[in-house]
Amino acid sequence: MKKILKIIILSLLLANVAHAETKEEKRAKYVLLNMQQDYITCYSFYKIGSEYVKKSNGDKSTLDGIEKSSDVSLKLAHNTGEIMGMTTEEMSLRVQSEINKQLNLIDNNFSNASILLEKYAQNCKKIN
Repeated sequence: MKKILKIIILSLLLANVAHAETKEEKRAKYVLLNMQQDYITCYSFYKIGSEYVKKSNGDKSTLDGIEKSSDVSLKLAHNTGEIMGMTTEEMSLRVQSEINKQLNLIDNNFSNASILLEKYAQNCKKIN
């Protein structure tokens, strides 16, 4: 994943030499936006999961692991956003939107957290 990110960063830097947005620049932007969205999705999933574990008085080591994964996802989302020149406010809006989307999926009821587990756990495990 890090190798891919380095290649994309290099492509973006080289692409900035030309003023017109080329096919490669559009492709790089598309890839970065999708990567960032994956990181944001996982951050939101882990953040909601950590709240669920806290409210259910879950295992401390489980909570610590979820919170670490949450932090990693947020850092990757932020770094990717910086590469694209996004402001902190733009990134925060994207994060809040995703959190709201996931909370709506479970009807703001943590007892429905299995819906999120089923939908996001495998992909987020691969990303982190």
